[in-house]
Amino acid sequence: MRNLATAIVIQGVALLFLCVPAHAQMDLSLTGLFRHYPLSGIVEADAGYGIPVWGTPRTPFSGYLRPRLLGGTAAIYNSADAALEVFPIAFFGGRAGGEMIQNDSEYSAYDCQVYRCVGRFHRTYAEVELSLGAGPVFAQARWRRERWSQPDPLAGSFIDPTSGLVMAGRGDWQTVIHGVLGYKLSEQWTAMAILRYAESGEPREVSRTPVAMLRYTAGPFSLGVGAGVFESALKKLDFTTQSFVRWEIEPSLALR
Repeated sequence: MRNLATAIVIQGVALLFLCVPAHAQMDLSLTGLFRHYPLSGIVEADAGYGIPVWGTPRTPFSGYLRPRLLGGTAAIYNSADAALEVFPIAFFGGRAGGEMIQNDSEYSAYDCQVYRCVGRFHRTYAEVELSLGAGPVFAQARWRRERWSQPDPLAGSFIDPTSGLVMAGRGDWQTVIHGVLGYKLSEQWTAMAILRYAESGEPREVSRTPVAMLRYTAGPFSLGVGAGVFESALKKLDFTTQSFVRWEIEPSLALR
C-alpha cells in the first residue's frame, strides 16, 4: 500500500508539471531584515515557481499557483520553510506550509534560563492575504494561524523571538495579523504605516508592533527604514527601529 501511495504521489506531481503552462517561471529574491528592539536580524532567500492559471500575469484580474522555498540564516539561527501559495485572483489568496528552525545560541534579548531558546522548533501555518489599491493609496491585510511544536514536548516552554511570546512546550497556537497602509509619494518613494499583532494560545499573551516606514525602490532593489514601538508579554513597551534591504533577482507573479 505504501508503494502504491508513493506511485500515486509521483504520478500526480509528474502530471502537474506536464500541465504547467509554457509561461510559468522561476522567481528568486534576497532580503535582509533588522530590528534593534528586541534585537534580531536575518538574511532570507525566497525561491518560487509561478504557475499562471488565468488572466494576464501581474495584473489584478489574474490567478496563479506558486510553490515556494524560503531559507533564512543569522549564522547561529537557521530556518527552512516550504509552502504553496494559491491566489485564485491576484489580490486575494493564501498560503499554507511548514517551517523548521534550528537555533544554536541563546537569544540576547530574552531570558534563556527560564525559557528554552536553543534547539529545534517547528511551525506549520495557514494564511489568508488581501491587497487593495486605488491611485497612490494601497492596503494589505494578512491573517495567519500557526501551530508551534518541538521534538520533546517535555523540554519546557520555548520562545518565538519574532513575536516575543512564550510557546507551551507541548505545542501551542499563535495568531498573527499583519496590516499595511501605504501611499506612493513617487515612483521611488513610498510611505507606509505597518502594524503586526500576535496572540498566543496558552496562556493568552499578545505582542504589538506599530511602525512608520519609508521605502525607496530603484529597479530590482528596495530599502526600507522605519521606527515605532514594540511590546509583548516578555518585553516592556519601548522604542524600536526596523529596516530591510531587498534584491528581487527574478520577479514573482505577486502584485507589487
